[in-house]
Amino acid sequence: MPGCTDTLRQHYTQLFTVAALFAAANAVAATPGEGISGQWRIISVNTDQRAMTYPATKYNDPRLVGRVLNFGQDAIRGDVDGGIDCQQPTYNSQPEMTLNAVIQQTSGEHNDAPVTPVAEDYELNIPGDQKITPQLVSCKQGHLGPDGVVMKNWVALIAADRLITNWSENGYLMLQRVKPGEKTAPSFSCNAKLSTVEKTICDSDELSAWDRSVTDAYQTWQSEQEEIQPADKAVMDKMKSEQRAWLAKRNQCQSDAVCITKAMRERVSEIMSKVY
Repeated sequence: MPGCTDTLRQHYTQLFTVAALFAAANAVAATPGEGISGQWRIISVNTDQRAMTYPATKYNDPRLVGRVLNFGQDAIRGDVDGGIDCQQPTYNSQPEMTLNAVIQQTSGEHNDAPVTPVAEDYELNIPGDQKITPQLVSCKQGHLGPDGVVMKNWVALIAADRLITNWSENGYLMLQRVKPGEKTAPSFSCNAKLSTVEKTICDSDELSAWDRSVTDAYQTWQSEQEEIQPADKAVMDKMKSEQRAWLAKRNQCQSDAVCITKAMRERVSEIMSKVY
């Protein structure tokens, strides 16, 4: 019966189309979403500026700013918070929504009015009504960042060279794509007469970034002390003496990049543990 056959064929075609659309709407990719694959450098750490407590992760925390995350097909890795190692990540693309809507699903409500969080609360310098497409990140082993209140851990492109992801303690990381051959400048001039350690730092993007982090951490600590105890010269002299002693110890590493990295990472952590 030709009529019956045509009807069945049409029915199965419709079912196949619906199934295909459903699968596409809930697609889970085993590779980084479009535009995300590659190396990204953390350029800002954005914490809740309305928070009434002192989180361990600070605004533009030197322990995080300057670090590089590598989004690859087999893993997401980065020297952040003891090391990110997300094995066999999958990316689940969500519907397009405003940045404010994503923040509300990630951070939850404030304890005081206005209770609804917005991008401005985190000084993200991005309009809250900008549309983004968050991609939920799942790791077969390890992790990237924490899940939000409603939405799980996610990443999203803000621009072709700008990426945002939610982070610990209700914060957000802004990252910038690392260009081929890109080199971070350390806190000192590489054109002057250099020691062995300084030459080694100048030759390395990673070491140069850590050098800047040491300087940023020290300046943050110094500024805070000047604000708390502006007249206490003895405290300031002690801080400077400690920093000189640490530099002398770091210089013993000579050209050993592993030793230098360890010394600078530990110094940044030590200083930031003293900052409110």
